[in-house]
Amino acid sequence: MAKAGILYVGTSNGLVIYSDPGGSGRWRRVGMSLEGQPIEQIRATDALNLTLLSASVVLQTSDGGQHWSTSSDHTVLTMRPDAQPYVATATGPVRWSVQYAPMPNATALALLAGDPELLIAALDAGRILARSEDGGSTWRPGEVVGGLVGQIQTIEPSRYHMDLAWAGSDCGQLLRSHDRGQHWHAIAREPVPILCLAVVRLA
Repeated sequence: MAKAGILYVGTSNGLVIYSDPGGSGRWRRVGMSLEGQPIEQIRATDALNLTLLSASVVLQTSDGGQHWSTSSDHTVLTMRPDAQPYVATATGPVRWSVQYAPMPNATALALLAGDPELLIAALDAGRILARSEDGGSTWRPGEVVGGLVGQIQTIEPSRYHMDLAWAGSDCGQLLRSHDRGQHWHAIAREPVPILCLAVVRLA
């Protein structure tokens, strides 16, 4: 049996949790934590251990968000959008490298492993999801099946499959691509903006 996936969705009004029981591809909203707090960044070590940034306070949990405590681990602060540009990868954020072409008006960037590596970007201020196999020199737009609602704020590769990626918009649209950014499908719609994502698989 395939293992379940866990998707942590940081919104302007708390942390929402989605699950994919048995790896069936049928994602369900299964919980919420820290309601009323903006979740600016998330770092997930595994399905239970999270560190996140909320209103300039670093919080951590070791039980999947049931209980939280303040943390002195400020690694998550390096992921803030107002810090140096970063690219989301399956192993965590990396700083924008000179080997990649400049990304004017990009609101989010992600790098998918493979040969070649694949860059996915939310271009035109988040209105277009596009993919590049040559470090950003040329781009091909991906297709958002049913249309994009709002502007993309975050893109996150899956930690357990190099062809999967997620994206979230300022209108709460949650999107998933299973083919390296060629097509995007709406999974859910939150009533508030999505600010960040983390996706892991149960051990």
